[in-house]
Order: sequence, then structure tokens, then C-alpha cells
Amino acid sequence: MRTKLSLAVSLLSASPLLLAHTTELDTVVISSAGQDSVYDVAQPVTVLDSDAISENQGDTLGTLLDDQPGIANASFGPGVGRPVLRGMSGSRVKILLDGMDSNDVSAMSSDHSPMADASAAEQVEVIQGPATLLYGGGAIGGVVNLIDQRIYEQPLSGLNGEVSARYGSNANSQDVQAKLNAGNGAWALHLDGFSRSSDNYEADGEEVENTDTESSGGSFGISRTSSQGFIGAGISTLEYDYGVPNEDNEDNRVRPEQTRYDLKGAWLPQNSSWLQEWRTELNYTDYEHDETDEGLVVGLFEKDTTQLRTTLRHLPFGRWQGSFGLQASLQHLELCHDHSGCDGIPDYSDTAWDGEAGYSLINAEYGGYLFAHDTPMPLTDTTDIGVYWVEQRDWSQGTIELGARIDQRTIETDPDSISVDYRQEESYYDDKTFNPLTLTAAATWVISEYQRWGLSIARAQRAPDAEELFWNGDHHATFSFQLDNPDLDTETAYTADLNWLYQDDSDSFRIAVYHYEYRDYIYNDRKDITDPYHGNTVYRHEQKDARFSGGEISWQHNLNDAWHLDMNADYVRARLTNGDNLPRIAPASALVAINWAKNLWQARVEGRLVAEQNDTGDNETSTDGYSMLNASLSRDIMLASNELRLRMAVNNITDELARNHVSYLKEYAPLQGRNIQLGARWKF
Repeated sequence: MRTKLSLAVSLLSASPLLLAHTTELDTVVISSAGQDSVYDVAQPVTVLDSDAISENQGDTLGTLLDDQPGIANASFGPGVGRPVLRGMSGSRVKILLDGMDSNDVSAMSSDHSPMADASAAEQVEVIQGPATLLYGGGAIGGVVNLIDQRIYEQPLSGLNGEVSARYGSNANSQDVQAKLNAGNGAWALHLDGFSRSSDNYEADGEEVENTDTESSGGSFGISRTSSQGFIGAGISTLEYDYGVPNEDNEDNRVRPEQTRYDLKGAWLPQNSSWLQEWRTELNYTDYEHDETDEGLVVGLFEKDTTQLRTTLRHLPFGRWQGSFGLQASLQHLELCHDHSGCDGIPDYSDTAWDGEAGYSLINAEYGGYLFAHDTPMPLTDTTDIGVYWVEQRDWSQGTIELGARIDQRTIETDPDSISVDYRQEESYYDDKTFNPLTLTAAATWVISEYQRWGLSIARAQRAPDAEELFWNGDHHATFSFQLDNPDLDTETAYTADLNWLYQDDSDSFRIAVYHYEYRDYIYNDRKDITDPYHGNTVYRHEQKDARFSGGEISWQHNLNDAWHLDMNADYVRARLTNGDNLPRIAPASALVAINWAKNLWQARVEGRLVAEQNDTGDNETSTDGYSMLNASLSRDIMLASNELRLRMAVNNITDELARNHVSYLKEYAPLQGRNIQLGARWKF
């Protein structure tokens, strides 16, 4: 019974592109509380392996996951793709690299790319429920964890790696990647790197300006492994350079870069009476990005983050087994916005100030709001400290999992980077402290040899981010003006998720329904005014009660040994309790595909249907529905102990004009038209 249900979960959580890549019976969910089999996780889990990752139809994390039920892509042109889980985005969805935060500014604004590239990932997991407590507070939507082998945790002997290349016809896209691992059973070494570029793409027969991209990155890792654990260190770099599509076709670009340093280790005591593993991870990231207008740097963001996570996994106490630990981080953020150019972060520390609101700020009141036209945010230091505990046990019908996490967030601000003429009153910059608390519970029930139920409930809280509280100024790359709201408080969500799994010899089903009831939900509301300086759209983070409800379904039917059918669909409805719709919520979608595999050949034809979205927020435009037809063919060639895979794919075969409702740029940047991809990958 356990074997059959494990297989069902593996199949249903796999990539719709390549289900065969995740059919291992005991697929391990690294991001779970105890690195469990998918069988033991009560809430739906998405697990993609390296084969599915390598066949990503785009270049971003958002495009990789976009076909999964319940996941949308918050694109901002082809250079940005941040996953949206069940209608939730921003800080409610944490992006992790080997369990540690990506430490970028992608949650701040839709034009900021996540600094998490899947080029070196061995596995990508999307986790919801109690296990999210191990990775930071506020992940109400879930976590997306990219797992690689940059720091080996298990002994490695010998040499292995892979080299791949891909070309796309629509935008002349080119992608080259390489990975190398070497070890002698005690020491392990890892190297990887990639280079990627594309020109402006075409949609509906026309070129979409400012959609060209360039990116590159690489990493080095070394570790020492033994029967008592491991210790390792790594360094990685990542750079992006991408255009921002816009109504006036202005030459605007965003250019983020990040250097990341990781040190981590685990101790496996041999004779402890209670401790199974003690794991500690330390991370430092140096992030910077600029935003240009016709080559002039008009926006500059700098962020330094230090993060520590230490977790102790204990041996069973009675029938309970789990983990508890501490997580702490310090983020320093500073920025500049200046139409005459940003050579660095402004410093007005030597300018006298009487503590009163600036003259220019007071005289810029419009529509009941104060509009600043200087550095949009004060210098901020955000300190997060959290403790967590997750426990799991078997019971007669399945498993039970309980979790708790309490955090303290302190935000300290310094107005030295803001001109005195545009400062708020002195009390505006007082420190703010929040203490969110999250409690979760989950259980599975094995009903029969073929089916299992899972239930997960939670009371989850999230503290507001510094940018939600204090950003007041133009955001050039998004052609918008963001207003501050220092009165924001902790948001609270009461969540329930019920899912059913079924599997027999020819069919596998997963059905999930969920409901989230929010108190003081924070959302970015589009106002019915334009800013007084540029005439751009105005947004402000507001806080009201809200409800999210929805469902997901997946079905795989094996026709015979060579052919199988895949179907999935999802739907989410998100609105305020007063009946108003929330903005940028993904429309209902469905995917139908037929797969064939025989004698090292694989083929797939899939159709994706996306409904129109008329349930729009205030001042938000609707989008039409569309259908997308894709096909792929690949061939594996065995060369001694090595494997060469050749692949051809055609995406958007009918050259359909389609717009992504979740994107802020849906009016200016439709989805890419017909694209022929050719690729090769050699694994040795």
C-alpha cells in the first residue's frame, strides 16, 4: 500500500513536461521537516528533477513552474519570473537556495528578478504546510527551494558532470551550461557556470521592444564528508541584464548582480541518546542592481544580508520525531533615485534638520497623499530572529505533523539618504517591532490500498516588509509611483487544505481544495490618480480582510506501456471580504497532454487552456482567455557510460496572441509567439 501511494504522489507532483523523471517510489522531499518520502507529506508537494529542469521552456524560475497546478508566473518581460502560489506572491512566497533565502529584492517590486537560477539545480521543490516553518516566517503561500550540489553532503568518489546547450528561434536565444563534480570519498569539489542571452522576441508577428536579456553566473564549492557529517563552503556569482517593456518603448534596463558566500555543516553524533543531527548554515550575500534610462543610472539598490540557521533533529521521543532550531538574519538596504543620475547612495547626514516634515513634501500633497520626489526610502536595517519546532509521528491511519514558529522583526530606519526638503516628521522614522506567531497542524489518512486523504490547517502571521511601510517615490522601471503606509500591521491568515490521492494500475489522481481567511491582508492597491511629477500610475499598500479559495486537480492515465495521458487544472478566487476583487490573480487554467516513450525516444504534445479574467481589482484591466499548443521530441543516445540527449520543441505552435494576467506589463508585453527550440545535453 505504501509503495503504490508513494508512486501516486510522485507522479502527481512531477513536472507535466516529463512525468517519467520523478517516478522514483521514495522520492525524498529535502525541504520537509525530516527529509521525508513524498508519501509522508500531508499537503501537496511539487518536486522537479534535473531532467525536467533542463527542459524549461523559458529562462526563469517562473516559467519553469508555470505549468504546475496552482502556480502562476509573475513575469515582467522575459527577464523576470517569480512564482505565484495559489494567488499569493511577494514575501508570502519564499525563494530558497539550498534552504537559505535568496536575499534579493524580488519581493519588493515586480521588475526585480529573483537571484535564483535553476541552471545548477538538481531538484526544485514547492512546499506548503508545516515544513515552511523551518525556512523563515511569513511564508503563508509556501516556499520554492532550489537544491543543488554546490556543497556536497554525502561522500563522492570519481568524476561526473554535464554540458548542455540550447537555441531558440523566436528571440535568437542561446544558453550554455556546464557542471563538474569530483571527489575522492572524503573531499568533494563542485564547479558550475552558465551564459545565456536573447534578443527582443516576437508576439503576434511584431517585435516587442526592450525584451532582450543577458545573464551569466557560476559557483565553486568544496566540502569534507565523513560518517559523522560534513563541513563545506561555497561562493557563487549571478548577473542579469534585461530590458523592461513599456508603452513608450523607452530604453530602460535593470541590471542586478549578487555575490553569495555559504558556509554550512552537519554533525551526526554516533552515541547520542537524543540528537540525530545538528545542522548549521551561515550565509552572506552582497546584492546590487541599477535601473537605467537611455543608459543613465536613475535608480540604485544595494542590499547586504547575513543569515544564520541552526537546526537540531532529535531521535524519536516515544513516537514523535522532529526538528527545532533558530534562524536569524540582518538585512541592510539603501537606495537612490535621481533623474540626473545616481553615482552612489545620497548622504545628507551633515545637513541641519529640525525634525519637521520637509517643505517640498508638504507642498506635494495630492489626492490626500504626500508625494516625495527624492530618495524613495530611508536607510533600513531589518533584523529577524525566529525559533521553530516541527514534530511528526505515525498513527494507525497515517501521519500527524505539528509545528510552531515565533519571530521578532525589528526595522530601524535612518533618513540620512533623504533630502531634508522631502523628509517626514522625525517620529516617522521610529523603530518598528513585530512579533508574528504561526501554528500549524497536518495529518494523513490512508483509506485503502489505493487512496489517501491529507488535511493541513494553520494560523499563520506575516510582518510587513520595510518597503511596504516606507517606500514613497517613483519606481522608474515600473513606470509607477509607490506610496508609503507606515501604519501597516501584522497580517494573519487562517488556512485549511484538504487533498485526496488515488492510484491504481492505470490511473493516478490528486484533488486539492483550500481556503485562506485573512485578517489585515496587505495588498498593493492601484489608485485612481496619477502622480503629480510624471503622470504615472499610483500604488499604495493597503490592509483589509480577504479570502482566498480554490482547487487543483491532476490526472494521469496510462493507456499502455508506451502511451499515457496527463491532465491538470486549477482555479483560485481571491477577494476582500467586502466583495472587491484583489488584483493580478491568475485565471483558471487547464492542461491536457499525450506522451509517448519507446526505445530511448520520447514525445509529447500538450495544449494549455487559460480562461479570461474578468474578476479584476479596482482600476485593473481584464484579459482574454487563450490556448497554447506545444510539442517536443527527444532522443537519448548512450555512449558507453555516458548519455547524450537531443531535443527539439515547438512552443506556441499556432502563434497565439496571449497575455499573462498576473504580469504588471500584460498590455505592453504579451507572451512570446511561436518558438522552435533545439537542445543537447551530455551527462558523464
